[in-house]
Amino acid sequence: MKNFTKLIVKYLIEITIIIIGVIIAFYLTQYGEQINRSQNERDVMNQIYFELEDNLEDLERDFLIHRTGFISHLNVMNFLDGKKAYSDTLILDFYWMTRDEYIFANATGYENLKTFGINLIKDDTLRNLITLVYNHDFPRLTKGSTLHPDLNAYLSPFFQEHFSVNKDTSIQYTLAFSDSLQITYPRDIALGVKQVIGYVPRDVEALKQNEEFRYLVTNALEFRMYKFSFYQSCISNVKEAMQRIKGVY
Repeated sequence: MKNFTKLIVKYLIEITIIIIGVIIAFYLTQYGEQINRSQNERDVMNQIYFELEDNLEDLERDFLIHRTGFISHLNVMNFLDGKKAYSDTLILDFYWMTRDEYIFANATGYENLKTFGINLIKDDTLRNLITLVYNHDFPRLTKGSTLHPDLNAYLSPFFQEHFSVNKDTSIQYTLAFSDSLQITYPRDIALGVKQVIGYVPRDVEALKQNEEFRYLVTNALEFRMYKFSFYQSCISNVKEAMQRIKGVY
């Protein structure tokens, strides 16, 4: 009987040791997976941060074009309403009001995140921001995905009929992307060729009275305002996401 009891105790001890070993192994595995998950999260979020930084630079340059176009739209509207006299600056406004821009966002980091699962990001606010930027903002600022037509394509048929391309190299315009990056037109391209911008009305007074032109300008201004405001919102969301990434990681 004593030997049987000792045998039972021996088996119980062995079973207990095995159970403890399994539990320890389980928690060590869980701990290792958690460490790997945390490292993956940091790596992916660092990748997304620098990706957003690059995308933000593109967004802000595009936004400058849209802001310039928006101001030019207003100048042309004032010209049509008789509040602004025709001048050489309007030649440039006619050009900028046709310019459109889109972002072709780098999404490599976000695609990498999706392979791990979006819930890899533990911070709820940051996860929602990242999802908003990549699934909502960027697609709506991509060519072909916007709710409104391309401004250049929308206005070009009328412009081709009623405007001539500016050839006057004395009319200058400086577009300042930043303190260190500025483009002055006319500018040298290559082999002595200069890029000159601007559209010259073939008949200024007739253009001023043209109802089709007013209709196009009015609609184009609405399209521009939408794109202008959407770029503003996207830039704000990207900056907030970058700031939160820095705060969390």
